[in-house]
Amino acid sequence: MLKNSWLFPAIQSIHIAGIALLVGTITLEDLRVWGFRLELPEGLGRWTRPGLVILLLTGALLFLADVTRYVRNPAFWVKMFFLLLALASQFRPRKTRLAAAMSLALWTAVVLGGRAIADFDVF
Repeated sequence: MLKNSWLFPAIQSIHIAGIALLVGTITLEDLRVWGFRLELPEGLGRWTRPGLVILLLTGALLFLADVTRYVRNPAFWVKMFFLLLALASQFRPRKTRLAAAMSLALWTAVVLGGRAIADFDVF
């Protein structure tokens, strides 16, 4: 029912906002590790975890709306693989330049994988 109602695009929009919070704050922190001098408001990093919660909750709702579609979609599995790697590497106490570069690459792969889901439906 959810996939054929106005709720699905509304939840997708909230999901994208969660992506912006999570990946946006992570990207800014990774760029700082690389030496970019960014003037950011103090406490910006506190938005990372709420972004993750939003992302996971809305992602689960989107998945449950059409389980069959996602289970058959290779792009979904690529996204999930990179999401697990990104999450596993993300919440470490200390970041090096290599870890920041890996983080940027992994989160980029997650976002691209999510975008590819619409293009790789297998029926």
